[in-house]
Amino acid sequence: MGTSGKGVFSFLLITSDETLHEFLRGRFGPSGLTFECRQALPANLRRSSFGSRPVLIDLRMPEALKILSDLKAYHPDSKVAAFANGDFKKSEDALRMGANYIVFEREKPELLKDILFKTCQEAAIREELEYLRSLSEPRIIAKSPAMKKLLKDAEEAAASPLPVFLSGPAGSGRELVARHIHGGSGRAIMPFVSAGPEQEPLFAEAVLSARGGTLYIKETSAFSKEALEKLRALIQTGAFRQDESAPAISADVRLMAGHTGQDGTYPLFEGLPHMKLDVPPLRERKEDIVPLAECFIEEIGRFLGTGKKHLTKCAKTTLGELDYPGGAAELKNIIHRVYFLVKGRNINDKDLLGSEYLSRCSFKSFIEERLRGYFRRMAELGHSSLYDSVIGEVEKALIELALRETGGNKVRSAKALGMNRNTFRAKIKQLKIKETKTPPKDGNP
Repeated sequence: MGTSGKGVFSFLLITSDETLHEFLRGRFGPSGLTFECRQALPANLRRSSFGSRPVLIDLRMPEALKILSDLKAYHPDSKVAAFANGDFKKSEDALRMGANYIVFEREKPELLKDILFKTCQEAAIREELEYLRSLSEPRIIAKSPAMKKLLKDAEEAAASPLPVFLSGPAGSGRELVARHIHGGSGRAIMPFVSAGPEQEPLFAEAVLSARGGTLYIKETSAFSKEALEKLRALIQTGAFRQDESAPAISADVRLMAGHTGQDGTYPLFEGLPHMKLDVPPLRERKEDIVPLAECFIEEIGRFLGTGKKHLTKCAKTTLGELDYPGGAAELKNIIHRVYFLVKGRNINDKDLLGSEYLSRCSFKSFIEERLRGYFRRMAELGHSSLYDSVIGEVEKALIELALRETGGNKVRSAKALGMNRNTFRAKIKQLKIKETKTPPKDGNP
């Protein structure tokens, strides 16, 4: 984690110079910075939460650039400051490889302090943004007999090398179960890549990205017959060919696929050895509804720093009586919206059933609630550059979203955001946004 306790930031310091460690600890320890000193990256580098931790690399080490390259390979968004001590060539290389800040002299402690705190702030913002993304998928709650059986089947699937077919209604959490299987398998440290029908023209890229790991096909019924045949060939031969003119790509990939419904129609795996798991709808998992709702409440309360709210007995009864055609995602939306409307600590049945809450929950109220707890923590730093950090992260998120939605089309992205084309291009460079070509989600060129 980037922070460790109230007002304390923990850096990972990569150096072989113990005097540098002692200098930093003595100079900035009283200001709330701590430093874990290592001569190499830790063995748990691939763990997803590691990327939120701020890092300071001593470029005087011969292997410093290799260490930076390895770090950025697994965590491209990690926040890194580099201590160069006058080596301009190495500093240029470090910046090109993704370092965020360069420190040339330890004799300027105030400048160094500003850089270290700014790195910490950006890492903390990145950590909380990643946590917000994690709220977009419900956790697996298994109190019901149906889910207990599913998790048992998932354990067997994790231990097997066979492809996995996951059937169930929309919103039942098929991809979440697929990720659970991947995480329990021998491929857990390798990529999990999810591909939808809009990615058919770039399937080769998805296959390459999933090498050594798992490729999950979101909805088999939405793919063309030609695409399914190519994936069948990948299962049978271990090679993928985008089209007849393209060379075959050799890839060690485990295939999983989802299908809406439980009617047994799955042409992708027909006639091939595979495992089939049925993911039950939420309405058939009554025992899971209240624990899942409480899980959502706990997550959003912890994220906002506003404390936990509680469901009353009547609210729990009401939740158990609803149908949830949208599955766990619908339950999550209900809980998140009601959370912002209830000013006290208790959520009752009237809060859940009130029809007016949809229009009362504005984006502005969400942002204010979200920033309140974070502002309190960052204000302890005194000289915090919170405004610049938050604005920078919001700008980056908006531009990345616009590029994804338009398939990387800068002209359409700039127009959608109401920005001048040259300003838009300058922002891409300034915010170090990686440009990738993907099909636009709206289908327009």
